[in-house]
Amino acid sequence: MSASAITPQIRTPITVKAKIKHKQKQKSMSFSLSTTPITQASFSDPFVLQLAETLEDSLSPSVSLQKLRDSSSESLLSTSWPSRKDEPFRFTDTSFIRHSQIIPIIKPPQLDYSPSINEDTLLPNLVIADGFVLNSMSNLSNLPDGVYVGSLLSDSSDRIAERVLEFVGDFEWGDLFWSINGLGAHDMTVVYVPAGVKVENPIHLKYVSVEGGEEGSKKLPVSNPRVFVVVEEGGEVGIIEEFVSKEGNDDKYYWANPVLEVVIGKGAKVRHSYVQSQSLNSAHIKWTAVRQ
Repeated sequence: MSASAITPQIRTPITVKAKIKHKQKQKSMSFSLSTTPITQASFSDPFVLQLAETLEDSLSPSVSLQKLRDSSSESLLSTSWPSRKDEPFRFTDTSFIRHSQIIPIIKPPQLDYSPSINEDTLLPNLVIADGFVLNSMSNLSNLPDGVYVGSLLSDSSDRIAERVLEFVGDFEWGDLFWSINGLGAHDMTVVYVPAGVKVENPIHLKYVSVEGGEEGSKKLPVSNPRVFVVVEEGGEVGIIEEFVSKEGNDDKYYWANPVLEVVIGKGAKVRHSYVQSQSLNSAHIKWTAVRQ
């Protein structure tokens, strides 16, 4: 399987990168999400509608994420699944995903091992497994005062949550996969850096894909991890995103559909690195969006 890159056109000063890894040679497979007939003629793509309904049915209520879910759901109503006739996907075949049985991952996975993170680096790190934050496997003890890294839904500071939610759902761009993530995310990982605070060591976000289908089963578990970074005026932070499979799952079939949104205040700095070493049988679609 090869990897392709897509850069959607959006307004300056916003920059967006989307990366897709897809299977080049895949036998045609039937697709089934539910048996509910599609009757709404106003929707442009019955497949996308069916996928949206499946994602909605997999979610638990969340006041904090409702605005994001509503805007994403509205966007999906008028968005079709891309084909090679669409310019951004001219060299990218997404039929592997469409012809699979897409299954939303609905609960945190159980890991029977600790994902390998080099302790010699002393980097603060957070493990995100199938879109769920695993605090028990993370180490955030060396962060400066006022810096928060963790789940939005578990944040005990109303001030930070309110600040982050000022921006959530207000980014005026994206495509089908951006909206699928917004609708299907069970939680949101937050990185918040107060004004004037400099985080010396990069924050290592390790995404682990645990659930996976077997060859020939047509099952494609999907995760939608979403990370929101806010760096206030004069703050500095480095972010390392690493995407891996669970040990022993190097040949599993799954779909990772992550989104990283970054808001950078006046005079603030964010350094970003990205590492991907997932199953060659997986699909990986990545959005990174930055606003200054």
